Amino acid sequence: MKCLDCGTEMEQGTVEGYAQGGSHSYEFTADTEKKKTGIKGFFSRKTVTVLQYPGEQRAWHCPHCKKVLMWMDAEE
Repeated sequence: MKCLDCGTEMEQGTVEGYAQGGSHSYEFTADTEKKKTGIKGFFSRKTVTVLQYPGEQRAWHCPHCKKVLMWMDAEE
């Protein structure tokens, strides 16, 4: 897979998550949703919950940019 930033071929591997007291989750919000303002932005902004849980996740690492791209399940 090519890096989305620089185009360098990325290394495929895994990322391991470790829970440290309590459950954790993150939300993904598209840039187009972030641009919504006022009441429309406050009440109708759509997000996708990304679960953070122990286990291995498929990932790619760019040796040039030092970035990691993870392939994770979303809770929808």
